[in-house]
Amino acid sequence: MSTVTDNDLKELKDLINSKFEKIDNKFERVFEELTDIKVDIATLKTEVSTINKRLDSVDNRLNTVTLGVFGLIGVLVTSLLTFVGKVVFFPNP
Repeated sequence: MSTVTDNDLKELKDLINSKFEKIDNKFERVFEELTDIKVDIATLKTEVSTINKRLDSVDNRLNTVTLGVFGLIGVLVTSLLTFVGKVVFFPNP
């Protein structure tokens, strides 16, 4: 049977501490990456909200243009029908 000496215990302690230091370093890198990801997500959220505001503005402009085009089409159809009605119902003698 072998006996455990203080030197063996010290080596075991050093080995365990070195393993924990490696694990701590890995956790630190993971936390740094998570922080970077959080910053990137926050940046993306602000960019998306800016893009949404621009799209709302474009949508409002498009609605205004559409309303104007339909108004113009309505005026043209009304004038065409008036002209056709005048020619059909009130021919020149």
